[in-house]
Amino acid sequence: MLHKLITKYGLATHLALLASLPLALSPFLAERNLAVSILWLSGFALVWLFLIPSILSGEHLYQARARVRHEMLVDPLLWFFLFAIVFAGIRWLNSGIVLQYDAGLSVWRVAAPSFSALPASVGEAGFLPFAVAVGLSVLCMGILHGLGLAARLSFGLVFAFLLGMGGVVVVALACFGVEPFVTHMAVGFADGPFWGTFFGIGLVTTIACGTQAEARKWSLARLPFCLSVAGNGGGLLFFAPSFVVAAYIAIALAVLVFSLVILSRSGSMGSVARSLMLVIFGMALPICLLASVVPESIVKGKLQGLDVVSAFPEAYRQMRATLSHVGAAMWRKAPWCGVGMGAFGLHVPFLADKADWSLLPPKVAFAPNGYWTLLAERGILGCLLLISGTLLLAFTWVRRLVGAAQYLRTQDDADKFIFACPPIVWLPLLILAVFLAEVLYDAAFSCGVILFAVLAPCALSAASFPRKPRSREIVSDQEN
Repeated sequence: MLHKLITKYGLATHLALLASLPLALSPFLAERNLAVSILWLSGFALVWLFLIPSILSGEHLYQARARVRHEMLVDPLLWFFLFAIVFAGIRWLNSGIVLQYDAGLSVWRVAAPSFSALPASVGEAGFLPFAVAVGLSVLCMGILHGLGLAARLSFGLVFAFLLGMGGVVVVALACFGVEPFVTHMAVGFADGPFWGTFFGIGLVTTIACGTQAEARKWSLARLPFCLSVAGNGGGLLFFAPSFVVAAYIAIALAVLVFSLVILSRSGSMGSVARSLMLVIFGMALPICLLASVVPESIVKGKLQGLDVVSAFPEAYRQMRATLSHVGAAMWRKAPWCGVGMGAFGLHVPFLADKADWSLLPPKVAFAPNGYWTLLAERGILGCLLLISGTLLLAFTWVRRLVGAAQYLRTQDDADKFIFACPPIVWLPLLILAVFLAEVLYDAAFSCGVILFAVLAPCALSAASFPRKPRSREIVSDQEN
């Protein structure tokens, strides 16, 4: 019995730790410590992936290991991730970008990296992106090839629960008046640290996975489901700009309605009622805290943030236009590899006009238009790397969508294909749309670990399409 639990849920738990802890700990750890924790978690998850992956029905452990190795080797995503790790490693090691004074010319200048033709970074600014590249590689490969049906659902639940517990902690600290959490409650589009975005993704993932667990009558998942809604919902309400809150709440409601429709089609009206009440109870706590504990000025600011003029005041629009212009000039200086990770703020004083300084904050780390920050610091090659990874994952998603459609044509629900798939499979269409729109107005990409929040549900989605059982596989995997 213990061996069965380990092989079914051990890898899922380790992958959930890898996906959620960097996000949950990011408010508390320095970037270097965060990077080290990601590398340790990646190592543990990688060992589990190769030694004890999920055993599908009809398999022995040695067959599961061979299956995982074979599927990974023929997956183009693996080779993309290996290239991304090497690229990120070069960028981390190629340092030397500093602001220095040239005594001969009596001017300040930004020193070039050790190898100017290669991707570079400022000091240790490239270490966290390197660790993130390693962590994302293990996470994606593990979800796509190492987890069975029950393990995938447990991964989603544990990921959302651990992230939600991080949300509970930061919300509690904000309510007790601890800095910098109180300051971050009044966040606007031009400000960091963008915690609200990954709590919003966690909320949507919680609802998709929690309702599916209710459909499978996992009674032990009900309390974590409710707590996950409370933690992620609180983190979203407290630390995201109002328009971002509205967008993720709209997605969450759409996913909830869709999930309840799927539950009702199975004839389980009790599951519908329980799921609805768990979500309502979960969201009630952060809403009450926001209304009763948080200073009235912040609550009023959150409500006013739903007005376009208040959310995007003239000062913000002018700063955004100025820094977008600076970002474009910065990119032209090094179009292929960029000026280096963390170097945006170093170049601003040399590229902004004197008249622009009245529009800029004292310290500038990124452009409010996050795409200019990406292009300026990473260049064409770095941006192509992100685009290529997104397209490869989208290709995997579409390929499995087509396979699921072909398989379900012979099933009873062939005429209602959209309802024959679990809610999690449709999340990328919503999450990516909102996230990519948000980056037009902030630099969420500058939060190094945010890609874990984006990739985890996307990879889980691609892995969760219904599929035709293998020749030796018994469909009793659904009984697990």
